[in-house]
Amino acid sequence: MEQMYTGTEDLSPLRAVAHNLRTLPKAISLGAAVAGVLTVLIGTFGTGPIIVQAAQAGGLTSDQTASWFFAVLVGSGIYGIYMSLRMRMPLLGAWSTPSTALLVTGLATHTINEAVAAYFIAAILLTIIGAAGLLEKILSVVPRPVTMAMLGGVLFNFGVAIFPAAIKEPAVVLPMIIVFFIGRRYKWRAPIVAAFAIGLLISALVGKAHQPNLNLSIVHPTWITPHFTIGAIFTLSIPLLLMTLTSQYAPGMSVLTGFGYKAPVNRSLVTGGLLSFAGAGFLGSGVNSAAITAAIGAGEHADPDKSRRYTAGVVSGLTYVAFGIFGAAFLGFLGSIPIAMLAAIAGLALMPAIANSTHEALIDPQYREA
Repeated sequence: MEQMYTGTEDLSPLRAVAHNLRTLPKAISLGAAVAGVLTVLIGTFGTGPIIVQAAQAGGLTSDQTASWFFAVLVGSGIYGIYMSLRMRMPLLGAWSTPSTALLVTGLATHTINEAVAAYFIAAILLTIIGAAGLLEKILSVVPRPVTMAMLGGVLFNFGVAIFPAAIKEPAVVLPMIIVFFIGRRYKWRAPIVAAFAIGLLISALVGKAHQPNLNLSIVHPTWITPHFTIGAIFTLSIPLLLMTLTSQYAPGMSVLTGFGYKAPVNRSLVTGGLLSFAGAGFLGSGVNSAAITAAIGAGEHADPDKSRRYTAGVVSGLTYVAFGIFGAAFLGFLGSIPIAMLAAIAGLALMPAIANSTHEALIDPQYREA
């Protein structure tokens, strides 16, 4: 049996970061750099439109929406940079796509202050779970088919939104769908990026996209005072926490293990929890380990040498931070894209998660009626 790679687990945090930072220039490769940038493109262009939809549902201003992007992008970047340098493993940061999807309805029924309070509570609980090593116990108490059914229910509306989008803008959306499924069929590394690119190109050619308002000024995060309510804890905090654990940390750590790494589960939870707490007041809905894109940085295509793939996490983190600092420009870019295209790209990005959650929710006959 192959021994699991532990990286710099045995070194102190300061020594580990210093050592891996010092060896970074020699360790980095083109494959790892491309993998790192690719994860950011998939994360931002695939699920960024969902943040826009949630912000619109909650009546957020453009400054508040830019602050949300800033918090999750910079937080994801710091997670990836620190954890990759700390462990010498490709630990990529992200924000929970299912949790963001939940907020499309959550922000329509709760005030922004209640939502921010829910973010704080979820971050505290996440940190406690990591510090106490409770993840496996929690996942064993809550049946996985039930959590997967909850996840599938939240994501389902995004999947079916593709159909009205295709009716509204068939010239744009139908080629996107075709390219996406061709990419899935032939196992392209990033079919969602290809679908986004073809949609953008056709939108420009047929005059559906307009000149983007690229505000290159640095984002100034907007502070929102939290308002704690019992209702928001049960309808937002707990669902956000469960979705983050089941749809991000559990599969993300499993991906690392599958590629021969000893996944630092508890350390990842604590780091993600602390970063989520730091960004909550600025509308950050949470930071966690990557799940959908984890395999891009952890696989052999990033680098044949397992000990050098951590550089993909560092590159990913730096790219996320850059995107976050200029979040207003990114938001302006998304604003220039047809709404139907944004709905289609969100639905396509979530298609694998919808299929997987539906399959796992129904695979055990014992829980089908639940």
